Amino acid sequence: MKKMVLFLILCVFLLVSCTGGIELPWNRPDNGDDNGGGGGTQEPGGTGAVKWAGIRFSSYGMRSAYGKDNFPDKTKTSNLISKMRGYYDDSKGTCILIVGTVSESNWTCSLDFPLSKEIDLVYGSKNDRYEDYLTAFDNAGYSVWLQVEPGNADLVALAKEVMTHYKNHTCVKGFGIDVEWYRPAGTDGYGTKLTATEARKVLTEIRKINSGYTLFIKHWDRRWLTDGKSADEGIIYVNDSQNYLGLDEDDEITTALINSFSTEELNEAAEDMIDDFSRWAKAYYPSPVMFQIGYEKDTPFWKRLYTNPAKGLGEAIAAGIQTKNDIGIIWVDFTVNQVL
Repeated sequence: MKKMVLFLILCVFLLVSCTGGIELPWNRPDNGDDNGGGGGTQEPGGTGAVKWAGIRFSSYGMRSAYGKDNFPDKTKTSNLISKMRGYYDDSKGTCILIVGTVSESNWTCSLDFPLSKEIDLVYGSKNDRYEDYLTAFDNAGYSVWLQVEPGNADLVALAKEVMTHYKNHTCVKGFGIDVEWYRPAGTDGYGTKLTATEARKVLTEIRKINSGYTLFIKHWDRRWLTDGKSADEGIIYVNDSQNYLGLDEDDEITTALINSFSTEELNEAAEDMIDDFSRWAKAYYPSPVMFQIGYEKDTPFWKRLYTNPAKGLGEAIAAGIQTKNDIGIIWVDFTVNQVL
């Protein structure tokens, strides 16, 4: 009998050694919320597949990257999206196009096309900045979300104006709100929290224009987006977290600064980002999620750890997500000239 018990113990030992250990409930990684959010139902073994891959495009971001005289035209921009898409098999070329920017007072929103009527706290421009770009994106078969920085303007009125103006473009898939710039005055740079009710009102309005439209809402803190929980099947949750190395606001990204970090510090920062995005996906599962990456403050780790940052960092993020959300990887315009 003793020999039989010893034999069974030996078999169990060999099994555990060969398989790398038996995962018990109390040994699983802690994927719980640490950012004030709720939690969706977790499905193990996320596919790691990227559905959307592309770039963020704003007039000020592109001027920062390329300068006023070399501002990317529609062909150059389309090529940037195509290159990013090419790094992710079966992904859709994607652009988050910012068509409305908040004023310096953080109060009004300026749209990059002429208004069809007067709207409180909203200004239009004499010419349409992006009409030709969107036509090129139509021809390329891309997916575009039209984003605003709303200030104190009414969200429903903004959404209706933007989506009605560009409704004839097949590339346009929906509307976007950067919540950091929603009633931002006095919020210490966070903006005002967007409730599920407010988000649904906007979604309802844009679906009167096209029933297939979706809404994305963006922030780095889940508590600012529908209480950190998935609110509707038509909402995409965009994370624009940055500065995982904890740099000061006035730190200049120089070669000396980039090289001042140890490999261990860079790996830790990258792992923090990947873990953060994984928790984000879990919290909003089963809703789609997108991640804006490539910010200047993260340059040290994405430049030194990845030979091809636009591909390598995005793949690492996708591989780290343990839920089966649809995923978008979006490189920001501020540094797009360095990687694409």
